[in-house]
Amino acid sequence: MSEERHGHAPGTSLEARVEQETITALAGLRRRGATVRAIGAALGLDAARLAQGEARDRLEVTAHLPVAQLEALGAGEAVRAWFATLGEDLALDLALAGLDASAAPVTATLRAGSDAAATLATFRAAAAAVAATQGADVSVEARLAVGKSLALVAARAVRERQPGGGAAPLITVYYSAAAWQRLLVPGNLPLWERHGQASKDERARVILCDTPGYLAGVALEVVGAAGDEPPRWLAVSRAAWRQFTARADEYRRLCADENHWSMPPLSLTPDHLRVEARAAGLEATARRLAGLRAALAAAYLASATHGTFEDGLTLRFAGPRPATCALSPEAAGADGAEAEEAGEGALARLAAWAYAHGSPDKLAMARECLARELPAGSVVSLAALERAALPALAAAQANFTLYLRGRTEQYFTLRQAAQEAVAGYAEAVRKSVGDLTSDVVENVYRTAGLAVAIFIAWLIQPAASLWVLRLGALLYTVYVALVLWLVVRARHDRYTREGEGLRQRLAGMPELTEGERKGIRAAAAGDDAYFQTYYRRARWAYRALLALGLVALVVFSTPLARPITLTPPTATPTHSTR
Repeated sequence: MSEERHGHAPGTSLEARVEQETITALAGLRRRGATVRAIGAALGLDAARLAQGEARDRLEVTAHLPVAQLEALGAGEAVRAWFATLGEDLALDLALAGLDASAAPVTATLRAGSDAAATLATFRAAAAAVAATQGADVSVEARLAVGKSLALVAARAVRERQPGGGAAPLITVYYSAAAWQRLLVPGNLPLWERHGQASKDERARVILCDTPGYLAGVALEVVGAAGDEPPRWLAVSRAAWRQFTARADEYRRLCADENHWSMPPLSLTPDHLRVEARAAGLEATARRLAGLRAALAAAYLASATHGTFEDGLTLRFAGPRPATCALSPEAAGADGAEAEEAGEGALARLAAWAYAHGSPDKLAMARECLARELPAGSVVSLAALERAALPALAAAQANFTLYLRGRTEQYFTLRQAAQEAVAGYAEAVRKSVGDLTSDVVENVYRTAGLAVAIFIAWLIQPAASLWVLRLGALLYTVYVALVLWLVVRARHDRYTREGEGLRQRLAGMPELTEGERKGIRAAAAGDDAYFQTYYRRARWAYRALLALGLVALVVFSTPLARPITLTPPTATPTHSTR
């Protein structure tokens, strides 16, 4: 029957079922952790020994205990409970140590699927018989191995309903939180990448069976199975994860370009270790993660990073006398009270600011400001770097603001200069048009003046008027030709050179985009058309005057031309009569 028919809102029972599955799975993991601790207590192993023997995929430890301690296991009920909880993940091998060379070995192999209690009872009886003859020289060697195959099956049920289709993370289970915390040192970071606890393509989730709490992060989350309530999950959609991986790729690329680091991490950045506490109980883990993140951020901020995580890193910070920081493989960074004094997270925040947007300028400013806060030529600790990162971040942000303002001021100054250059060019074009049209008008007036001069010459000496006309036509034609060939052409060349000068001046302003330069240059497009229009009209006017002069010269020079010998008109004489 559907949820609607039961009267429930769609998705309500599914969310409740997922939450219940999570609670059940966490309870199962919590029982597994408690069982491992109970086995350790029965074998005389404290929490430190168990944590020391636990690795990512299994726990293996060897204990030596007196024969009498086997009685503490009771009639086998405890062993049955162990195998009922851990199943095939549990393997316990017992053997008597210190036997005479001639004595037959006494061993027992306890596995799931067999009667472990009966096997233990048989071994206990044999061990007691041997101990009765050989005394305290005989002891029990117990080899405990606890795998994590079934634990991982249970851990995969601890999965929130993924909002937005977020992908399931890589899951690792630790029976002891102390075993997980042993990995939170710089020397073990390569193990994270080799064992799949850190990846460029997948998130990571660590489940700790013996502690409560929840640390939420985009790339890493730590879940304590000992809590009473399910975690308040951090929702990470596929889109959000793609954005995170893109930023991480840019982070690593910028580090490869700007940092002299021969063996940088393949996937880890300081952002991968960023977590926030959403449930109490993992404060110690959070502090160690913060210290590890600070160490990784310091390596990313250094101008040069030498060495390896396993052997130790030497970080050099820019300057004529660079400061250095020796980062040992076991350093946990600013931890506990020292972290509060140093300003926990300052290095990570500085690195996040420096690597944001993939800007080499921001990274260079962050490094310069951090170097200036360190004593020149000294060897500093990671805590000292944390303390220096606080004022360095403020200084870098202030310097970047001034840098942006300076660049902004320079941009607007250049843009104003470009606009003024275009305005000057437009003014020069308009002046060229005025000069060009003035020349045309003046030459038309000169043509009229020449005609008046010829007419006056004809009045004074009619007999010579033909030669005057020929000479005037010749001089006028040569004059107009020179104006057309030299003056008009020179004005067009001047216009062309001014346009080329403007183009080169704008091209010398790389701060302005090509589109901006074109937009500013477009303001003078109307003046260009204005010049071209009147330039064409002036050429046609001069061509018409030149044609007129050529026609007159040809007419006055042809043999068919009749000499003009007309006598200027005179007053008619009057005769008086007597």
